[in-house]
Amino acid sequence: MTQEKENQSGKPEDIADEFFDERDGLEHEDGRSDGLEPGTNPDAEAMVVSLKKTTHGGEDCAEVYAHGEAHPEDGTEKTQQTVLLARVTETALTMFPRVSASYRPAFLTPKYDKLTTITILAEEDEPWWLPENIREFDAMLESLPTGFGRHAKYGLGFKWEYRLIPHAILEMHGITELVIEPGNGASADLPKFKLGIDRFSAIKRSIDSITTRSRAQSLRERQLLAFNELLHVADPVQFERRFPKVKPGAIYELVKLGGRVQNRSADDRLAAATVICDDAAKIAAEQPSQLVELKAVIEQVTLKELIAKIEDMLGKNLSESKWQAFFKANPFVLGLAFPHPVIMIQDQAHVGGTMLHGAGESIVDFLFAQRFTGSLALIEIKRPSTKLIEAKTFRGDLHAPHKDLTSAMAQVLDQRFQLLNNFAAKSHDPALKDTHVSAVHCIVIAGTAPDTIQKKRSLDLFRHSSRDVVVITFDELLDKLREILRLMTAGAPGPAPTPAPPQDDSDLF
Repeated sequence: MTQEKENQSGKPEDIADEFFDERDGLEHEDGRSDGLEPGTNPDAEAMVVSLKKTTHGGEDCAEVYAHGEAHPEDGTEKTQQTVLLARVTETALTMFPRVSASYRPAFLTPKYDKLTTITILAEEDEPWWLPENIREFDAMLESLPTGFGRHAKYGLGFKWEYRLIPHAILEMHGITELVIEPGNGASADLPKFKLGIDRFSAIKRSIDSITTRSRAQSLRERQLLAFNELLHVADPVQFERRFPKVKPGAIYELVKLGGRVQNRSADDRLAAATVICDDAAKIAAEQPSQLVELKAVIEQVTLKELIAKIEDMLGKNLSESKWQAFFKANPFVLGLAFPHPVIMIQDQAHVGGTMLHGAGESIVDFLFAQRFTGSLALIEIKRPSTKLIEAKTFRGDLHAPHKDLTSAMAQVLDQRFQLLNNFAAKSHDPALKDTHVSAVHCIVIAGTAPDTIQKKRSLDLFRHSSRDVVVITFDELLDKLREILRLMTAGAPGPAPTPAPPQDDSDLF
C-alpha cells in the first residue's frame, strides 16, 4: 500500500506539480502525432502522396503530389485528383499545404485559405538536397525548425498548435505566400510575408510557454474547485476555503495585453481602486511619480464630475434642501466662497434663539471655521432661481436689490446675532473646540448673475457696500471650479514612463 502523506491537506500547488507533467503537459513531439488536431485519428488524417524528380524553371527539383477523390472547385461530384504538395530545389523548399483528411469536405484544398504557399529559403552555405522518395523527403522535413509538420501524408504546413501564425498573417489582405528566411525580421512585400527564422522560433517558444502555463493554471483551478466544493463544504472548520494565488506581474500583464481601449466592468474598476488603496504606501516609496500622476488624474476626473453635476442641477428647478444635500456631500465647493482655508463644522447647525415654549430655534445651513484661526463663519443657501435685483429701475439705470436677497441677508445676520449671544453656552461642544466668534463671517449663496450690464452693476454696487454679508451666486461658484480645472489641466505633468515588467524569462514576447 502506498504510504499516506503526512500533510493530508497538502497545497494544491504541490498536487499540481505531482500530476502536471504526466497528464496535463504538452504532448511530446513525435512523427505519429505530427501536430494534428487533438482527438483526431492519425490514420484517418493521412493521404496518399508520391514524389517525382523533374525540372522547374530550368532548375532540377523534386515535387511531391497528393492524390485522392475530392470535390472540384465547382462543387460537383468527387473526382480523382492529383495536386502539387511541395517542390524542393537547392535554394528553397516550397510547400503548398493541403487538407489531408479524405473524410473532410475540404479535402485537398489549401489548408490556410488564401495563404497557399510556404517557402523556406536555404542557407547560403547549406543548399537543400533533392530527395529520391517520400521517405527521404520526410527525413528532410526533420531538419526544419520544430513547429512544422514532419510527414507529407498529413498535408504539410504548421503543426496544429501553431496554426495561429498563418491565421494572424491572413488578417493582412493580399498575402498569399509566407517566406521563412534567415534573421529575425517580419515584413510584408505583397503578395509575400517575410518572416525571419529566429523570430518564428521565438514565437513558437512563447506559444508553448503560454500553453504550458494555461494548462497548469487550469489544473490548479479545477483542484481548488474540487477541494472547496467537497472538503470545505463537508468540514469548513478543518478545511478552510482556498483561494487562487495571483503571481507577481499578473495585473501588469493584463493591462499590457488590454491595450489602450479596454472594456472594464464596474467590478474591475472597483478592484483596481482597492489594489491601489492597499498598496499606496509601496507605490509612494517605489514609484512616487506614478502616485503623483495618479493623484492629479483622480483630482481632475473628480472635478470634472463635480462641474458636470452642478451644470445639470442648475438646469433644474431644485429645492433648497437638494442644494444643501449637495453642498454637504461636497463642502470643498463651499470652501471656494472664502479667501482662506476653512473646515466645515456642522450642517443645519442650531445657533440659538429658542423661545420659552421651545419654538424659534435659529438654524444655519452650514457652520464653517477658519482652519488656522478658528474664526466661525455662517453660510445660508438659497436657490439659483432666487431674485437678486428688481426688474424695474428706480433711478436712471439703477436696479434696487430684490427683497428675496435682502431677506436672506437679514436671515444670516440674525443667525450671527443668535450665535454671538449663545456661544458661551454652546462652546463646550467638542465640535467648537478652538473656535471663536470675534469676527463671524456671513455668506449668502443665491441666484445667478444678472443678464444685463446695468443689472450686474447694480448688484455689485449693493453687495460690495455690505460690510457684514458676502453675496455669491451659484454660477460664480461654478466658474471658480472651471478655472481650477483649467489650471490643473494646463499644469498637468506628462505621462510617467511605464514601469518595467516583473522579470520573467518564460516568454520572449
